[in-house]
Amino acid sequence: MDTGSTSTLFFGGTAYLGMPGNESFRQLVIKGMELYGVNHGASRNNNITLDIFSIAEKTAAKRFEAEDAIIVSSGYLAAQLVVQQYFASHQLIYAPETHPALWLGIPAAPKMKFSDWVEQVIVQINSSDLPSLIISNSLNNLIPEIYDFNWLHRIDPHKRVIILVDDSHGIGIVGDQGQGAYSRIPVLPNVQKIVIASMAKALGVDAGLILGNFSMIEQFRSSPVYAGSSPPSPGMLYAFVNSEEIYKNELKKLRMNLRLFTDLLNAGSGLFFINDFPVFLLKDDAAASVLLKNGINISSFPYPDPKGKSLNRIVLSSNHQREDLEILANAINGANAPKG
Repeated sequence: MDTGSTSTLFFGGTAYLGMPGNESFRQLVIKGMELYGVNHGASRNNNITLDIFSIAEKTAAKRFEAEDAIIVSSGYLAAQLVVQQYFASHQLIYAPETHPALWLGIPAAPKMKFSDWVEQVIVQINSSDLPSLIISNSLNNLIPEIYDFNWLHRIDPHKRVIILVDDSHGIGIVGDQGQGAYSRIPVLPNVQKIVIASMAKALGVDAGLILGNFSMIEQFRSSPVYAGSSPPSPGMLYAFVNSEEIYKNELKKLRMNLRLFTDLLNAGSGLFFINDFPVFLLKDDAAASVLLKNGINISSFPYPDPKGKSLNRIVLSSNHQREDLEILANAINGANAPKG
């Protein structure tokens, strides 16, 4: 990809399905804006609204295998809408690496492996009389690691639990059809599940999503936070509703790129990755410098602590061409070749 007057390759960001540059998607956004306007600044509970909001929510619920859905203006609002609904009635239990959008105040998120945290949480909930709101990401896109939630079966069935899962980096790309995390969280009589996500990453829509059962979603629609908020751009939602085939095709391209790239890597590439996820962690800081010298820009910045050590990650998208991947793989293989 040519990103300017100097030819460089970009392997960063979160546009996993390449929506910002997808011409078919962009044309749908334009058509949606022509039909519905650029924005709709009324309250969500206004007596005058647009049908595209309910159409998009029904579409999201079906596409991501939930009973019901709410779409709001951002992933941050989606997260805060849920947390603020339950913080007074539930003990909040944060998982490691929980995104700041889910924080209320500055919680003491544990610094440990997710699997170790799980063991602690099971003991904590089973020994407590308070209802619990467990707050977790669906995956760690920095390492990367996709979390398994089957441990919920080990919680005492008499304990009342809500699990809130942030699927911002999984929705659209994880699962056979990109359906995300909702359907793989166990269905248990004592556990209610809610999945929230920023739609601005793989899906390319500046909006936030909440997935849940009918009764919980109806509670959120009655929330003052929801009632007082403006909706996302109706034109973007029109594009989301009408882009199912675009998303499917781009997911196929992304997975083809992942297979091609991993096939091109030599043994001992110095990358850590998991199957079917487009993030590759560089273990060697020096390799990141080699890539930059070769005109290859990757994601390299301190996160989540802005004063901490930089995380060096390669992010693939469906936009990358075979030539791009060959150049990247050759640079990595060269950077990790034995010296001397």
